[in-house]
Amino acid sequence: MAIEKMKLVDLTGDIRKLDETLTYFIDFHGFHPVESDKIVGTVHGLTAYNTSNPCVELLNEIIEIKTDYGLKLKPVTVRKMVDSIDDMHRYIGESHEALKGEVDVIRAIESDITLYKRAIQQIQSIESLDISLDDLFQAKYVSVRFGKLPKDSVERVKYYRNKPFIFIELEETEHDVWCMYLMANEYEREIDNIMVSIFFERIHIPGFVHGTPELAKQSMLEEVERKEKDLACHKKQLFELSDQYLERLALIKGELEYLSLLYETKKYVVGLGNRFLISGFIEKKNVAKFKEHFAAVETVEVAVRPSNSDKRLTAPTKLKNNWFTRPFQMFVEMYGVPSYKEIDPTLFVAITYTLLFGIMFGDVGQGLAISLIGFILTKWKKAVLGPILTRIGISAAFFGLIFGSVFGNETWLHSLYHSWGITFLPFAVMDKSNTMNLLIATIVLGVILILISMLINIYVKLKHKNYGEGLFSASGVAGFLFYATLLTGLGLKLLNVVDIFNIGTILILIVLPIIAIFFKEPLERLLHKEKMFPTGFGGFFIEGFFELFEVILSYVTNTMSFLRIGGFILSHAGMMLVVNKLSNDGA
Repeated sequence: MAIEKMKLVDLTGDIRKLDETLTYFIDFHGFHPVESDKIVGTVHGLTAYNTSNPCVELLNEIIEIKTDYGLKLKPVTVRKMVDSIDDMHRYIGESHEALKGEVDVIRAIESDITLYKRAIQQIQSIESLDISLDDLFQAKYVSVRFGKLPKDSVERVKYYRNKPFIFIELEETEHDVWCMYLMANEYEREIDNIMVSIFFERIHIPGFVHGTPELAKQSMLEEVERKEKDLACHKKQLFELSDQYLERLALIKGELEYLSLLYETKKYVVGLGNRFLISGFIEKKNVAKFKEHFAAVETVEVAVRPSNSDKRLTAPTKLKNNWFTRPFQMFVEMYGVPSYKEIDPTLFVAITYTLLFGIMFGDVGQGLAISLIGFILTKWKKAVLGPILTRIGISAAFFGLIFGSVFGNETWLHSLYHSWGITFLPFAVMDKSNTMNLLIATIVLGVILILISMLINIYVKLKHKNYGEGLFSASGVAGFLFYATLLTGLGLKLLNVVDIFNIGTILILIVLPIIAIFFKEPLERLLHKEKMFPTGFGGFFIEGFFELFEVILSYVTNTMSFLRIGGFILSHAGMMLVVNKLSNDGA
């Protein structure tokens, strides 16, 4: 509805009180400080306090510790430093190293356990082999391979029985046969290629497996059990170690966050000798609260000035809306927040959005259902679209009363209206005699919205002293007079009310505005005391003619585009008529 009024505030004080002032500064919300670079460069003798922030690296390391080791650090608010940067750096490094060492041991044990379990799975497939694996792998002239073959590949082994290798089946499963084959070292590559060609999948027995497969399996099971106990012990130590560092790291994190804020806020500080200055904008209603907040700091003074008193600085924009329009602020911000000196279009957006949706989707039942969905989304999901759905749903229900539609049924409300003696309702959308009236009504609504938009544009342009655009443009005073006169005259003439078109109104309210729109740029240059036709009249005339044609065409297309509202009304009613017809036929 409006833009919050702002004040420019100068916070000055003794440089020795800077850190104390900044402590109060970071605790006050709603103050929009100006970076010192915007002030220092324009006045000789001023200095900026921009310095590198040494806390960022340490904070990142704490976050890394917290993430890597699953620490749950409680948020701690600190406003006074206890440790030095060096002490914090040392403690963070020590805790990180200690936790990393314990975690490295745990990961190594887990890796060993995984390795042993995988080896056990491999050994199980050749457990029936009653021979020492050490003897097989240490053979000087013979190589051995363990693995599995698909069942249908076992028969294919016989095709190569004349080759120098020995094939032994060990165990048969549903789809595969676990097996081994031996060969002389000199035929190793040839035999391996043959076995791969018939889909042999090799398993590699780890070097730490000794003895027969059965004994090796038993030995590794015992080793897994021992390592799992060792793993549980180290995890317990890690938990105790984490608990030991938890409280202190949380405190250090709070100190670093506070110190980091101090460093970050120093980019707003301007120095002049033994004094400092922080300038910024604050809402007018919070000025007294701001002064009270800094009253506790000695030597600090607060000077309040109008928001436009310093031409170097631009006040931020904060939109101020009521409970109804506030949800629609999202749409305005989506396209760009207006500048501080402009107007807030949220009210216009909220009214037109709610009104047009209600007209196009007029149905009591469906409107209330949409409103209920919006309420649920707002209450439990905190969805930003929830409040908007609530409002447009109520609008749809209201226009549903006018159209007499309840979940697409347009007969339920007839008897109710007749019992109350209301004869002009409901407005039958699908009645052929009402179609033209409906379409004309949507065009009239569109014309009203376009005229309101023009008035808003005129106000903004004239407020910013952009007189050329405000007076002579297609959406300025000239365009408003031309469009309003032409549409009003045509409407009154069609209704046989009065004919306002005469030589006076045509010349003053139609022809003169068209001429003003045509000569907008030359007239704008004339206002700035510049040459009206710097490139000659001929070139301007050709360009201006086509621009004027485009302007008139835009008036027509923008006006006729509102026919879509009537189209949506008819399509919604027609669709629900079909649904009801199908449901009745099905019943």
